[in-house]
Order: sequence, then structure tokens, then C-alpha cells
Amino acid sequence: MLRNRAAIAFVLVLLVVAMALGGCAAATPQTVVQEVTVPVEVTKVVEVTVEVTTVVEKEVVVTPTPAAPADATRLETLNIALSGQVADPTNLNIYAPGVSRSGTGIHQVIYEYFFYQNLQTGEYIPWLAESYEYSEDFTQLSVKLREGVTWSDGEAFTAEDVVFTYDTLLANPGMTWASEVTKWVESVEAVDDYNVTFNLLAPSPRLHLNREAFPAVGIWGGITILPKHVWENEDPLTFKSTDPIGTGAYRLVNATTTSFTFERRDDWWGTTVWDVVPAPRTINFQYVGPETTVALALAANEIDTPFIGILSVGSLQEIMRRNPNVHAWTDEPPYAWLDPCPRPLMVNNAVAPWDQKEARWALSYMIDREAIVALAYEGTTVPAWGIWPNYDGNQPYFDAIADLLEQYPSGTYDPAKGEELLQSIGYTKGDDGMWVSAEGEPLRVRYLVQADSTEEMKVSAVLADQLQTQGIEVELQPLAGGVMSDTILRGEYDIKLHSFCPGYIYENLELFNSKFYVPLGEAAPWYERNSFRYNNPEFSAIVDEMGSTSPDDTETIIAQFHDAMAIWLDELPVVPIVQAPALVPFNTTYWEGWPSATDPWNMPVSWWATFELVLTGYTAPETGEWVGGIHPAGQ
Repeated sequence: MLRNRAAIAFVLVLLVVAMALGGCAAATPQTVVQEVTVPVEVTKVVEVTVEVTTVVEKEVVVTPTPAAPADATRLETLNIALSGQVADPTNLNIYAPGVSRSGTGIHQVIYEYFFYQNLQTGEYIPWLAESYEYSEDFTQLSVKLREGVTWSDGEAFTAEDVVFTYDTLLANPGMTWASEVTKWVESVEAVDDYNVTFNLLAPSPRLHLNREAFPAVGIWGGITILPKHVWENEDPLTFKSTDPIGTGAYRLVNATTTSFTFERRDDWWGTTVWDVVPAPRTINFQYVGPETTVALALAANEIDTPFIGILSVGSLQEIMRRNPNVHAWTDEPPYAWLDPCPRPLMVNNAVAPWDQKEARWALSYMIDREAIVALAYEGTTVPAWGIWPNYDGNQPYFDAIADLLEQYPSGTYDPAKGEELLQSIGYTKGDDGMWVSAEGEPLRVRYLVQADSTEEMKVSAVLADQLQTQGIEVELQPLAGGVMSDTILRGEYDIKLHSFCPGYIYENLELFNSKFYVPLGEAAPWYERNSFRYNNPEFSAIVDEMGSTSPDDTETIIAQFHDAMAIWLDELPVVPIVQAPALVPFNTTYWEGWPSATDPWNMPVSWWATFELVLTGYTAPETGEWVGGIHPAGQ
């Protein structure tokens, strides 16, 4: 029944989208029995002619074509569809709790970062900084800033801005990410105008990869350097920064609850340093409405790309059918780019029977991931065996544990094997087909579901049906907001689907570190940061060794990864389900050069700070060649 209801709801959504698109440009036969005047539009340099045609009882099929540009301004404008409105468009303080960074566009086009991490290629790209170097004991990190960088008001970007930003974060624990900075950084000193030294609280050879404590962005956003001359006399928690001053290639010219408009800076420092000018003169981050409205706008060439989570695959297929200039990461299934945060099932390791690895493995064997992909994700993703994205940069690590994956097939559907494991820990099946313990207690699982997440609701419908069919009683608990958060952190659940970020090899393993373990009833540090109560000191010791090893020592880290995964796969503290799909189509009517599966030069994510590189391109660290950057269509 759950599966049927989910399928019916999906069909209804498709019908609404198809009808809306059809109302805009449907290929519908019609009979014309009168003389009609048909204006024929041609290019601007040719005069408009009028053709008079008499048609009697003839079937006419109207083939929809993309609308012509309204004016030349559209040719220079990039329109991005937001997933929601902004409550207070006057508050653009990037460090104030609750203020949207990506939903306004400010961390994409106003602010910039020392380095950018291209997760697609594995590159670490210098930007506001040119280089970094650790001390021999990894307790200091020296950074060389790029000379010639200026703020949008013309002031020079210098080491004083870096020191001021960190002094402010260390002195104001209420600022976003300040708590993470205080874990790692003791102080920051200016050596001169373009050299700074980070004094660290402990050996930290991975600080340059920690976006929450250092201005290097891979996934989403990171620590943002503030202009001292603007912020030094302001309260960092209450200052609204309505007209944000940044080093980025654009400046904000208008902000409302539904739209943020940015104009290109002719004085952007990057033009002087690299002789590059971002192609769009104007960028609009705008909320145009729900899925149907976004679909119509994309089909009509009114927007160029939407944020994640807006369009279903059915809508995308209809849009692509009607507008051949709209493309996805792949133009055939699965369509989606893989987000760096896979979706495993968190399993509470402190609650019986899930505190036994046999029960967790039985759960894994009883889950048909292919069915979840087909029914809940509409074929837009692939099953997962682990907690990392299938990126090329991760492949050497995956290859190194091929022997373990053969021994521990963590993505395999094998109900018979699952039954054997349940029987091995004393469970039997009753006459009604349901599992019971030796004491006669039914095997029951409390399944928390984010009530306002379409993704989680769809997955839960399929997964609950599968487990019920296998004889496990499922108690679905849809929750939201603070109630959901408190329930997860206190460990009052058995299973919960959740994203595991940031997708890096070490960082995702560290989420399972015993140092984050707390007893049931106490609040865990965060959802994926061991709210599932895994506690293995041997595993944690290996992860700690990885954390103290330079990330440049790949050979050692791969060996440590193998040792850690031998324990992780044996115990399976969480159950891998699927890779995370990001359905983010792009329109090539006005702009070309978007990253895609056929040209995967970057991540196609307009809500991350790395989107600036999609706009501008960048210098490849190894070759020195300029890579990418969108450009006007046909050029």
C-alpha cells in the first residue's frame, strides 16, 4: 500500500507538470476553416513579412520552439532559480546564525576563498592565496596571499583582513563556525602584508582541507575572510552587511525576498591578474515558484539553471523533450550528477538488537537498493556500498579495498543470507511470517523520517514495505524541526536515512570516531557525527593516525584506510543505501560550457561557493592552462 500511494502521488505530480507545460506549447492537432493571417518572425536585420494562408479542414501540428530573446540584455544575463524565498533580504551577514549564504548568491559571487577544491578532478586550486606550507611538526601553517587582490570598494586585500577575521571568530563563539575554528586555531599572525601564520592547538596536517576552520572550499561553503575596514567597528552578530563588500567578480545591486541581482565588476582584480572577464554581465538568483513554475521557465528559456531539489525526473524529461537546449549531467538516465554526500541508513548501535553486527548485516541484506533507486529516486542514482561519492579522486582508495568488498558485499541484496544471520542471533519466523526473538518479542524497527523531505518520505515508503515483507515490523515516525533534531541527537531511534558529508576519505571515517560517542539520552555532536553511537577504540586509533598523517602521503593513508575499512565493513555501523543524486539541468540557449558527464571539468552546483569557478574558469594547478568558464552560446 505504501508503495502504491507513493506511485500514485508521483503520477499526479507528473500530470500537473505535463499539463502546465502542455498549456504553454502543446503539439495538439487542430482544424482551421477560415482565412488566417500569420506573422512570420525572422532575424532583426530582415524586415517582418506577412503571409496569408487559406487552410480548409487540414490537421495542423504545432511544434513548440524556444522563445526568441526579448532583448539584448538577456544575452548577457544569467538567471538561476532559487529553491525558496529569503525572509530578510537586508541581512547579508555571512556569519550571523540563520542567514542564508547560498540562497542569496553572496558566497558564490561576492566572496572568494584562499583555495578551491575541485572534487570532480581532485585539484586544489589557489585563488586568494598562492601557496601554503606546514611546519615540520604540523603545528603552524604559513599561507602566502596573492598580491593585487582588492575589495570591491577598492581597498587592498591583505594579511590584516585575515588576522581580523580570525580574531573576531575566536572572540565571538556565537558566529557561524566559530566553534570549529576554536577547536583548531590558537591564533593567526601577520608576517607582512601578504604572509600569515596560523598557530594551531595541535598537529593538524589537514587544516587546509577543513572548510569549517580554513578558507578553502570544496563542498558548499567555508570560512570567509571579512574586510577589516568595513567590519572592525561593527558587532559581528548584529551587523547586517546589507551592501556586502567582497573580493568577488560581482557586486550586489538589488535584493528582495525573491530576487538577488548582481552586476559584474569591471575592476575585478582577477581581470588584471589572469586577463579573464566572467561572461555574464548580470546574474539573477531568483525564486520563481514551485516545481511547475520552474519547469515552465526553464522550457521557455527564462532561467538557465535551477538549484538542487526543485525538479523531479519526470519534469526534467518533459522539459528536455520540449526544449532541446536543456541538458542534464547526462542526457540519458540517471541524468543526475552525484552529490558528495551519499545516503546511508544510520543504525543505532546502542539499541538491541542493532547493537549486534549480525542484525545490522541482516538489515543490509534485506534491502533491495535497486528497487529504491527505481521507485524512490526515479532512476536518477545508483546503489551504494559505502559512505563516499563515486568520484575519480576517491577511486585509488576504493581499488585498495577490493579484497574487503569481495569479503563484505555491503551493497548486496540477499534476503536468504539476512535470514541466516537473524537465526544466528536467536530469531525465528512465526506462522505470520514475522520475526520474533527467543523471548517472543517481535523484531521491530523505529524508523525516523524527516516529514518535510520529499526524498525521505519516498524512500521510507519503499524501504518500510521491503522490511515488512521480510518479516520486520516497521514503526514509521515522521518528525520535523527541533523535535526531529532532539530525537536523533539523544539516540531515540533505530534507523534514519541521512546524508554523510563532506565525502572526503578521512573526514567521513572520522564521523565514526569514538571521541564523538555519548551514552543514550545525551546529545551527540551531530546527526552523522556518531548519533548512531558506534564505539570501537581500535578503529578510532587508526582514524586518529590518518588524521595526523599528511594528506600528501597517499601511500600511507591508503594503507590506513584499508586497515580501518577491515573493521568498518566487518561491523557495518551504518547501512549504505544509495549515492546522492543532484538533478541540476542547465540551459544552453544563451550560455554554454557547463560541466557535464562528457566534460566533467567542475561541479555543476550553483548553490556552492565553487560556482564562481564555473563562471570564470581557473588555472589548472598542474599544467598552468586555463580551464572552463561558461561563455555565450555559439562563441
